[in-house]
Amino acid sequence: MSDMGSGPPGGDTPTCEIGLAIQADLLTADGTDLAAFGRAVLDAGLGYVSIGDHVSHRGGQGLDGIVAATALLAAQPRLRVVVGAYQLALRHPFVVARQLATLTALAPRRLILAVGAGGDDRREVLNCGVDPRTRGDRLNESIALLHRLLAGENVDHHGTHFDLEQAFISDGGPPPDLVVAGRGEAASKRAARFGTGWLGLLVTPGRYHEMRTSVVAEAEALGRPTPTWFGLNVWCAPAENERESRERLAESLTRSFGSAADRALRYCGVGDTTKIASWLAGYVHAGAAHLSLTVPARHAEEAVERAHSLATALAEHVQSP
Repeated sequence: MSDMGSGPPGGDTPTCEIGLAIQADLLTADGTDLAAFGRAVLDAGLGYVSIGDHVSHRGGQGLDGIVAATALLAAQPRLRVVVGAYQLALRHPFVVARQLATLTALAPRRLILAVGAGGDDRREVLNCGVDPRTRGDRLNESIALLHRLLAGENVDHHGTHFDLEQAFISDGGPPPDLVVAGRGEAASKRAARFGTGWLGLLVTPGRYHEMRTSVVAEAEALGRPTPTWFGLNVWCAPAENERESRERLAESLTRSFGSAADRALRYCGVGDTTKIASWLAGYVHAGAAHLSLTVPARHAEEAVERAHSLATALAEHVQSP
């Protein structure tokens, strides 16, 4: 269910891995057993769990993505976790490098970190002591420093936002993939310059294909290794009819996007399972190799079941002649 073939994007049988993007309130709800949740994800054939990250989003919401990832990885030793999008621009990269080194030493090769500039909640950025106008430049500088620190380099750096002298991080595991998350041109350029891949959201299949192509072409022009990890965060609400589907999406989208929820709806999977699977197939053929599905649900187990149903339907749809 999580792997839909081995052909290249655009071929007859594109490859796609399905993960569950679990909502923070379901993960932290009373009665949620993280070990049982992780087993359910694996038993359902899903490839990974994806979690978001915020310091204090829209009235105080959020989970620390690295802390939550640590809990999940410790609870289920075969589980893989994608943190996306991690608000790296709101943290100091030296501290984050130590967190990642520790986590990857404890759970090697089981973490993907997708970093973003954030900023849709201006107050969150300001309360972290960051000028919202500098988010992009600060993120660029942070990613470059993370690569150096996680590679074991002794870093002397005097940049626009950070000063480091003989900064060194030892005792870490294999560095995680550092993927860039976002939906605009700045994100695609950042992915080409710094990332091992790109995590998109709120884009059409056509736009996804354009951005994926641009990331690869720009990375090659820069003489960098070709990015290989291409994913998409997408909201889906399978239901018997579109009205019920839209109602299920409304609360989740409002929590994430506030007044922009209505605009976000056009990028969500609406309808029954078969219709949504057909719609998702457009992203698979556009080159999305990792789909992180947010599925509104009453509890974590129900979210796993709904993601599993969509993964099964999508696999059948993509592999059908």
